[in-house]
Amino acid sequence: MNYGIVAEFNPFHNGHKFLIDSVKGEGDTVTVVMSESFVQRGECACVSPYARTQMALKCGADLVLSLPVPYATASAERFALGGVSVLGGLGCVDALAFGSESGNAEKLKKCADALVSDEFSDILEKYLNDGVSFPVARQKAVEEISGSEFSEILSSPNNILGVEYIKAINKLGLNIGVKPITRIGVDHDSKTSNGEFCSASAIRENLTAGKFTGEYLPEDAREIMGKEIENYKAPAAISNLETAIIYKLRSMSVENFKELPDVSEGLEYRLFDAVKNSSYLEEILEKVKTKRYTHSRIRRIIICAFLGIKKSDVSAPVPFIRVLGFNENGAKILKKAKETATLPIITKASEAFALDESAKRVFELECFARDMLSLALPVRDEFGKEMTDKLIVL
Repeated sequence: MNYGIVAEFNPFHNGHKFLIDSVKGEGDTVTVVMSESFVQRGECACVSPYARTQMALKCGADLVLSLPVPYATASAERFALGGVSVLGGLGCVDALAFGSESGNAEKLKKCADALVSDEFSDILEKYLNDGVSFPVARQKAVEEISGSEFSEILSSPNNILGVEYIKAINKLGLNIGVKPITRIGVDHDSKTSNGEFCSASAIRENLTAGKFTGEYLPEDAREIMGKEIENYKAPAAISNLETAIIYKLRSMSVENFKELPDVSEGLEYRLFDAVKNSSYLEEILEKVKTKRYTHSRIRRIIICAFLGIKKSDVSAPVPFIRVLGFNENGAKILKKAKETATLPIITKASEAFALDESAKRVFELECFARDMLSLALPVRDEFGKEMTDKLIVL
């Protein structure tokens, strides 16, 4: 079996190793689709995509592919659709594995069915008009359709992603199974550790505070991360980009804000006013945030503005499969994919520019995102790394 995993590995920790080990039996392989320079929470990755690719390959993954930045910085629905599109485009992934608080595939599928049912949109709109946030409105709508047993699924972040993976598989008509793995250890954004497990959020917070809690990373990942820290290539921090982000936001018109993903219903005016009357990112977030517009949604919108990602970029289909690294088993997957893939597979930057305008646009966004990550490091790195970094081959 070739299992697919959509991930950020920000950074790769013991929980990620547990997920890979849980699905990888004798003869099985794991293909990972991974965010590169910016992630779904609307921040930069804490360490470069190539370091994280090495961590993944050293710790059980066989093939690592890029999740294009327009999807990596999108809502759960588009994030999942992008990752599943890459795996589906490969044509030789048998099942999608993911961590889940529930671990119950049938309940997750039932919840996914409710979200695409005919009555869902009207019920959702009713709750949104009552002034509740989108996550709460969605959960209440599913409760009306399928009952609290299934709406409860949507109270946990990994369950939500799992449901979105199932929706994406169904939407794309893919013959890919699902294998939810029950999470162990700590919750998704927990600030505390539990034995050998600690959330990526807590690990990143410690890194920002100058403390490397390497005991929560597998040995090989710990070694790679340690070297990145020693060489001042980690941790990257969004605070290092704050002036650049605010400069970009202040240069934008109301119409520019309207073109951003997730901006609708006049939110562009709220954003424009907040930017005009704020000096710090946190100020902007607090002024724009409402029950309906969550912190995470606003962060993603701001990052998309900074990176130049528009609605049209997020709604466009994934144009190619970009390889970040592989081992011997991964090479076999790629060999098979030459016969099964429905998207072009690229291993060099020059190959992206030989494709159509849509593909070139996505790759240019990725290059710019990587250049901005270079500015977010403790010591600024050189530009053009996306063009010059070598493919990771183990």
